[in-house]
Amino acid sequence: MINKRTFTFVLSILLMVMLVLTSCTMKNVENGDKAKKAEQDQTKAPVTLKLLTWADDTYQELYDKFNAKYPWITIEPIQIDGGDDTIMDRIIALQAAGTPADLTWVVGDLLRYEESGLLENLKPYMDKDRSFQNKVLPDGYFDTMVFNGRRLAVPFVDVPMWIIVNKNLLAKHGIDMPPNDWTFDDFRDIAKRVTDPSAGEYGLTTNSDFVMRLLPMKSAADGHAPNLAYMNERLTQSLLHTPNIMDDVRWLQEFVTKDGSMLSWEAAAANGEVVRQFANGKTAFEIGGDWLLPRLQKEAAFEWDILPFPRGKVNQYSFHINGPLALLSGSQHKEEAYKWISFQFEMEAQKWKIEKGANASVIDPELTAYIDQVPLWRGKNIEAVKMTKDNGLVLPGATIPGFSEYNWINVVNDIVFQGHDVSRIIPETEAWNKKTMELRESLRRKP
Repeated sequence: MINKRTFTFVLSILLMVMLVLTSCTMKNVENGDKAKKAEQDQTKAPVTLKLLTWADDTYQELYDKFNAKYPWITIEPIQIDGGDDTIMDRIIALQAAGTPADLTWVVGDLLRYEESGLLENLKPYMDKDRSFQNKVLPDGYFDTMVFNGRRLAVPFVDVPMWIIVNKNLLAKHGIDMPPNDWTFDDFRDIAKRVTDPSAGEYGLTTNSDFVMRLLPMKSAADGHAPNLAYMNERLTQSLLHTPNIMDDVRWLQEFVTKDGSMLSWEAAAANGEVVRQFANGKTAFEIGGDWLLPRLQKEAAFEWDILPFPRGKVNQYSFHINGPLALLSGSQHKEEAYKWISFQFEMEAQKWKIEKGANASVIDPELTAYIDQVPLWRGKNIEAVKMTKDNGLVLPGATIPGFSEYNWINVVNDIVFQGHDVSRIIPETEAWNKKTMELRESLRRKP
């Protein structure tokens, strides 16, 4: 007779054996499924996707990661040098040649593409994409690329920007690295203190990024405009011609005309254009993001770091661009092309973008923690990197009617760098405000 103790022992042994067998069986099934999927992938007909882009060779790394996941799909980047006009011309030319493009980056004005019938509505694809169901994205992340219920594109990358600091030049003048809560007054004061024309050294790089990024950021941080590009709350009108913002323009103009801490275009040319490139080490401040930081990491012969944009009278923000990626209606491989779009939000693609100086779009503790592991940020002001996750303002425009004709950058460039009168802002802004409302009304009337 088997006693109770012996029975219990035998039962436990049997259970252990069953668990081992079950585990082995499950593992074999899993391995079999993987092998079967790999075999199926190898037998699929090869597909090449044409992607219109201005990305450099760095993106080949991401194309390769995508190809490793989808071996039958290859990304063929087609380099574009120009704006939306150039891109649209290329799309139409490829279509006419019988070799249509599949995907495109967009500089800004999605509505021009939509009016020409060039864009596929992404909403049906995304609604059935199970990979999005468990991902957390910022509130309203896709809203700026939706028009009349159609999702015209998705932000394929979140590009934050910072003030780039030449720490050597600051140290030369006895100035410590400012704290992350520095102000616009601090920024201007330091720029003046490091300026030494006899040494060819200046506070600011002669770069229109200060017009495009710093100035609208100051207007927002001081409470003069609720959005970047001086747009109103509903993104229907420009506030550039309002008194407070015109004073902001005068403030930046004085860096050239009064402080001498930034050279005009003419003076920079006379100086051999040295101060137009931060990497030359002759300026204290620049604005940069993922297009500049890897280059500095490799080439800069001085110590550099980053700071957030200064704090204003009301708030402190970071400047972001969400680059639109669109699926073209003429694509002959729409399902495969959509896989590239969906892949942008996968963990490996998100991590790759962090490595290059961009932000993760997906909200995930693993991605936030990954910032600390990236070589680009080793020894840098990493808290300034993390701040951009929570205080960002995104440059609008993708679905604002006539935004590509909103001439604010050129107008303010002329005022700051060429001495044009600030009053030029008023008629230009009034004319555009009228035009965008007319365009909005005409688009509303279309079926």
